[in-house]
Amino acid sequence: MSRSLILVLLWFCFSVSATEQADQYEEAPSPKRSDIEGTTTESSEQPAEVSSNVTEPNAEADSVEAEEAASASQPQAEPALPDQPKPIIPIVAGNTDQANASQATEEPPQEEVWGPLSLLNTELSPNSSATLDWYSGHLPGGFEVATPVIAIHGSEPGPRVCITAAIHGDELNGVEIARRVVKGLSPENLKGTVISVPVVNIDGLWRQDRYMSDRRDLNRAFPGSPNSSTASRVAYSLFNSIILHCDSLVDLHSGSMFRENLTQLRADLTIPEVADVAKQFGAISVLQSIAPSGSLRGAATAAGIPAVVMEVGGPYTVDEKQVETGVKAVQSYLSSVNMLPRSFFWSSPQPVFYASQWLRARDGGILLNKVDLGTRVNKGQLLGTISNPITDDEEQVLAPFNAVVLGRAQNQVVSAGFAIYNLGERRSIEDLEQQGEQIKKQVAAQTVEQLGLSETKEEETNSEQATSDADLAQPNQVEQQTPSTEETSGKSLEQAPATSNETQPNSQAQDETQAQNTEAPAQQELIELIPEERMPQPEDEDG
Repeated sequence: MSRSLILVLLWFCFSVSATEQADQYEEAPSPKRSDIEGTTTESSEQPAEVSSNVTEPNAEADSVEAEEAASASQPQAEPALPDQPKPIIPIVAGNTDQANASQATEEPPQEEVWGPLSLLNTELSPNSSATLDWYSGHLPGGFEVATPVIAIHGSEPGPRVCITAAIHGDELNGVEIARRVVKGLSPENLKGTVISVPVVNIDGLWRQDRYMSDRRDLNRAFPGSPNSSTASRVAYSLFNSIILHCDSLVDLHSGSMFRENLTQLRADLTIPEVADVAKQFGAISVLQSIAPSGSLRGAATAAGIPAVVMEVGGPYTVDEKQVETGVKAVQSYLSSVNMLPRSFFWSSPQPVFYASQWLRARDGGILLNKVDLGTRVNKGQLLGTISNPITDDEEQVLAPFNAVVLGRAQNQVVSAGFAIYNLGERRSIEDLEQQGEQIKKQVAAQTVEQLGLSETKEEETNSEQATSDADLAQPNQVEQQTPSTEETSGKSLEQAPATSNETQPNSQAQDETQAQNTEAPAQQELIELIPEERMPQPEDEDG
């Protein structure tokens, strides 16, 4: 009995203490903000009363009631919100004030608007493709047949690249290259626009003829005229209806007159925009080439559309191996300008040929080749033979210098003077780091001369040099120091020292002039690196 009583008393004591602790925990979060503030103020001013409050609960209750009455009589202030966190500003190395100011004033970049394409009275929405009709109006007899134009308008913004082929009706390799390139494109994976005219001279293709029906070369009629010859009218229609919509142009050609070319680009590398385009085609050869007058390449470049010509194989036939190389080169260009998502890799660097020379037959006969396209030959190596079918005499064609075979005539009957081998002097971009600028100046000087501006340029050069050297040399000496462009470009390296000794007499005035212009000898030596006969010849260019 006594044990049970003791257990009951212990349980009662524990329950009472637990109840008191629960009451204390319940009262802890319940006091109002004003009560807490009043309590803290009172505790700071009267520390003695705080200690007494801890030991005297009745006094604490009285003080709480008094504070509640005082707070009820006064208007309650709104509780203050907690301070907002400050924004985190990244620290930029350097001047942080300028960095913060630039971040404050910088506007978010605006996305480029990619809208529809308007071409040949048709509007193409983004992420679409269509085959459009171009009526060149050059068929005889009043017949009108549409020339197909394939337009692929990508899903995202990008450049507009035009591809043209068969300006000459007997060149089929370009037609097949354009077909394969377009077949491998889809609008959803393309950034920008590709416009392809696979057969420009559709009448010539039907007749298997290089020229137009009026026996004119269409690639010598650009930019054309609406009131001139048939070739000029077709050129005008193509140039204004299609070409002017492009940002860059790839014109596909093949060899002419039963000649065949190694897959190569022909571009005027003295124009920076054209040189930038030519670098994007992988490892195919690039031949420095001045655009002939009236060519599509020259007219497009003059209009601000950088253009290159791709020469592939020969006429009348399709060389599938070279076609595959041409397709890969065009796809490499589209990938390099970020129009295609994939990249194309080449095993060798891009060779550049700033000088080339066509070898011509001395006598007529039957040509038999002994070297293939792309072969590297040494000076004196046998390239082919020309046999006279009547006298049985044989002419051996030997390489006049170390070169690469860029083009050749197919085995056929040739006449005296027929162009049979196009040899290029290979120079990589690394080899041209120091010589390239001077070679470009030489080629540019030849361009000016061919355009009929050489006399004006020579007069300006002579007047400037005469003014600067008036106090140092006599007029006849100044005249001797300024040879013409033809004389300068026609000299070879072996002739340079003798010529310079003849044209530069020993005089104190000339020694002072040469001392002031220390770069002149180096420039003169570089300019004379390419003999005149190896400079690009416009009559052999663009197919």
